[in-house]
Amino acid sequence: MLNGSNVDGQGPDKRPKPCQVAFVYGEKKGMGKSVHFNERGMLVLCAEPAPIQTRIRLSLNFPGLRNPIEVEGEVVWSNLYGTDDTTTPRGMGIKFTQLDPSIARVLGDLSLQYRGYGTQYEIFYT
Repeated sequence: MLNGSNVDGQGPDKRPKPCQVAFVYGEKKGMGKSVHFNERGMLVLCAEPAPIQTRIRLSLNFPGLRNPIEVEGEVVWSNLYGTDDTTTPRGMGIKFTQLDPSIARVLGDLSLQYRGYGTQYEIFYT
């Protein structure tokens, strides 16, 4: 084990490590992470989320995948100034747009590995 994780991309509790998310909208760039997603959208935990109704490009770097998954979406929920707790986490909900069916299948399959984190945040992106 290195830094609390094992070599197969899982943490010490056997749940997968978070997906690292790079995002771009307008002239702005940001970074975040996610463990809550499906083939329709995702919750990106980040310090500086984009405003609601922003069109956004995302690069999803999943542990164990060689190449990132590139997707586009629209911000449908954002929490920049509110509390950052389990009820209203700091970040943004993204609804994917124009998602290729093969990418949707991959994200759906990957999301099954992350079910151990729960599905309570799906309301923020579906």
